[in-house]
Amino acid sequence: MDHPSSIVLVHGDSRAELRPATGGALAGWRWRGRDLLRPAPAGATVRQMACYPLAPYSNRIGQAILRVPEQHYTLRANFAPEPHSIHGFGWQRAWQVANHTSDSAELFLAHAADADWPYACTVRQTVALDDAGLRLSLSVTNDDTRAMPAGLGFHPYFPLTPGLRLATQWDGLWRAGGDRLPLDLAPQPQSAPFATPQPVAGWHADDCYSGWRGEASLHYPDYVLRMSASDNCRHLVCFAPNDERNFIAIEPVTQANDAFALAARGARDTGMRLLAPGESLSIAMVLAVEEVQHA
Repeated sequence: MDHPSSIVLVHGDSRAELRPATGGALAGWRWRGRDLLRPAPAGATVRQMACYPLAPYSNRIGQAILRVPEQHYTLRANFAPEPHSIHGFGWQRAWQVANHTSDSAELFLAHAADADWPYACTVRQTVALDDAGLRLSLSVTNDDTRAMPAGLGFHPYFPLTPGLRLATQWDGLWRAGGDRLPLDLAPQPQSAPFATPQPVAGWHADDCYSGWRGEASLHYPDYVLRMSASDNCRHLVCFAPNDERNFIAIEPVTQANDAFALAARGARDTGMRLLAPGESLSIAMVLAVEEVQHA
């Protein structure tokens, strides 16, 4: 087992490139000559990739302090200059390849307790192409002797092109403060803004939404990309900078940002999970592509 720099997957009209040594990330996914995810440039860092896994938590742990019942742990602030820990350790490690075929690959990451995460655990992900499109799965197993807090997510980046419209549904917004950490959960009627496909040009967001229905669609001029995620992905992080980077990130996740601290304060519906020793948490996401037929 090793950490190859690149694995190319091919199925029909689809081609994807996986970078196990760079955070287990996808460098790109092309279909019929189109980049369906933001393609990574030459020499890309993991933050420039097309998609990467979030494990064993998503988004931020405030001030890099992990709060679990009756215990606090100081983590490494791993995203300078922010004082927080972000997205777990998976995106900053080289993954091993368990097996792969012409159109699928299984990666894993065995973790011993360290400054990034004080619990032993194993993370696994599979990436597969099929007739529908791209399928991803991700799991974490608690290998420790203690109960372990956990969360998972996917961080895909989609090209922001003229005419792109988004449709998805949620029912709440975790309102954030100046430190980009959530303050409270506010109801947000789905009449605003994306109950039906709406343009994303000019939409600025870096927010976590609650009560996500597990489906979203991105409507491009000549194709539609339909996202579906497992039922335990009840939160959705949207990052839409609408600047020269020309991407939009739509991230299915199991938990709110800073969920462990929110739960410690008594907040509800944070998605925070505690895994018993030997217990696992798993999620999946499908990106299905459909060509638009013009009259």
